[in-house]
Amino acid sequence: MARLIAICLFITLVIIPATSQQNAYSQDQVKTSEMTAGSIDPKELETWIDGFLSDFSNRTEPLSLAIVIVKDNRTLFQKGYGHADDLGRKPVIPDETIFRAASVSKLITATAVMQLVENGKINLDADVNSYFKRFQIANPYLSPVTVRHLLTHTSGIDEPLVGNAVANPNELIPLGDYFVKHQPRVTRPPGQQIIYSNFGMALAGHLVEVVSGVPFDEYVEQNIFKPLGMAHSSFRQPYPAQLAPHVVPSGADEGAILLSPAGSMISTVTDMSRFIMAHLNGGSYAGVQLLSKESVREMHRQQFSAHPKIPGVGLGFFEYYTNGKRGLFHTGRSGHQSELFLLPEEHLGFYIVLSAHEGGEYEELRQRFTRAFIERYYPAAPTTASANSAGGSPSTKQVVAGIYRPNLLPRERFENIGNLGADTLVTVNDDNTLTLHYPPYGLIKRLRLVEREPLLFESTEHLYVAFRQDQNGRVTHMFMSGSLSDPLTFDRLKWFQSGTLHALLAATGGLICFSFCLIVLGGNLLSRVPRVGKKLPASFGEFRLAWIWAGAVCLAVILSPLSFVAWYFFSEPSLRPYGVESAIKFSLNLLQLAALLGLPVPILAVVVWKRRYWTLIWRLAYSLVALVCLLTVPFLYYWSLLRLRL
Repeated sequence: MARLIAICLFITLVIIPATSQQNAYSQDQVKTSEMTAGSIDPKELETWIDGFLSDFSNRTEPLSLAIVIVKDNRTLFQKGYGHADDLGRKPVIPDETIFRAASVSKLITATAVMQLVENGKINLDADVNSYFKRFQIANPYLSPVTVRHLLTHTSGIDEPLVGNAVANPNELIPLGDYFVKHQPRVTRPPGQQIIYSNFGMALAGHLVEVVSGVPFDEYVEQNIFKPLGMAHSSFRQPYPAQLAPHVVPSGADEGAILLSPAGSMISTVTDMSRFIMAHLNGGSYAGVQLLSKESVREMHRQQFSAHPKIPGVGLGFFEYYTNGKRGLFHTGRSGHQSELFLLPEEHLGFYIVLSAHEGGEYEELRQRFTRAFIERYYPAAPTTASANSAGGSPSTKQVVAGIYRPNLLPRERFENIGNLGADTLVTVNDDNTLTLHYPPYGLIKRLRLVEREPLLFESTEHLYVAFRQDQNGRVTHMFMSGSLSDPLTFDRLKWFQSGTLHALLAATGGLICFSFCLIVLGGNLLSRVPRVGKKLPASFGEFRLAWIWAGAVCLAVILSPLSFVAWYFFSEPSLRPYGVESAIKFSLNLLQLAALLGLPVPILAVVVWKRRYWTLIWRLAYSLVALVCLLTVPFLYYWSLLRLRL
């Protein structure tokens, strides 16, 4: 919801946690640690974690958290913190208290797909359309969308942000019906960019249904949860009756997710420890072979990266490089915040989940914990390399300087309008480094980048930024990866494509329309007052149709955003995420009506000038409105607002 109402806030929430530094506590502990890398004493570990979390004890928002750490095929540590209910009466118990796994659910989905690959029922490199009969993915490119693309977020499918949840689980429809109603559309060449996609992973979940012949949640229960003994886990909506009393309230429990394979799972940390151990032990847990060793290796190996030296993606997992170690992870944030992290070479993994609202006081807790844990127990070897010294050639940096736009929003849907506030500026500093200015406009966060090799840069937080050139040497894309953030792809913009420029033009057009409405309304009201009406210029009444017509257009333009604002402030807060689709549709219909009615206004302006109606000042004012009407249609077309796809 926040992404749609305030795109600047959404991008800030996605990026800032990925680049935040460690807290003071973790830094001090790293400095004083004398432990051998990989040597972990369970009692000392508990003391350290208790101390780490005590740094968050002064927050006003109550903390409900559970964590499990496994190593060498055994549970090293598990513990709950805080309370599992709003009244503060039920403590968090690792093997009983259930949290929403959110997007960590995708790892279960990817594992289910790999089981069917093992059985010869799915080919990772087959065209996904060959499996679907009720609908087809609309793909204008020669390269097909494969199963591998779905599991690596490289399908190029537009990601709808609105209309993916319902207020009541009774309103849920089968995945197949959903995709028939919302046809997947490819808007970027498959296999060339990592663009995070709930839609794509839900398609992978539906593929499991199609191939296995059973509903996705039932398949997972029989083939993953039951074999591993994960009795407190489920994808079902509403929550199963025997599990519902143990779920920590999230504020989103009454609704349901339509794209369930991408994020509807609930589980305990104890259950998740078994899933982690299976992945760390060649697919085996307690004598159960969940996956073959070959399938696990395939899931864990790098499948795609925008640059050979930056973290990429496996099948479901994202990569994380630190201290000479290669980690695999996935995070989640929907009602609850979660993170599953693996160090395969160390046979270590953990799962941390907490009840905290998006953008709240604990937004950075998971990332801080991961960095602090690795620095303490797997510290880096001494090195002279530093990300604080600049290098590289100034000419290279001048080539990459410019405006970029993150590929977070769909290209061919109305959510594209959020990119008005998504400009990401890259500038060259006097010391031969780069500064990356995060949206909005670098006001909240800026990142200093040092060149490691041509077109590859690194920040002090170990966030990697790479640039891609076309055959003519022009930079076309920027890629960001590392620091426990999902990889991001940015498009290089020309100056006239800048969202900031378009936002200023839109604001100017809105101001012109607002002013004209006041003129038309005020003039008509004054003309009805006998004494005042006689004093108005004689030309005011000439060609009144032009005034009224343009005034109606301007009124529709002004009412478009006002209708959405009114809905937002007067609607029930708990139902806003589910009613936003209708509110946006109504608001955009008003804007589309204004664009249609505005088509004759430039013609009327020509008539006004040709016949010399009104004074010069009024003709100029009317011409400004005509210019707004003339530019409205291309503006709506560019931002995908002419055709409303919901």
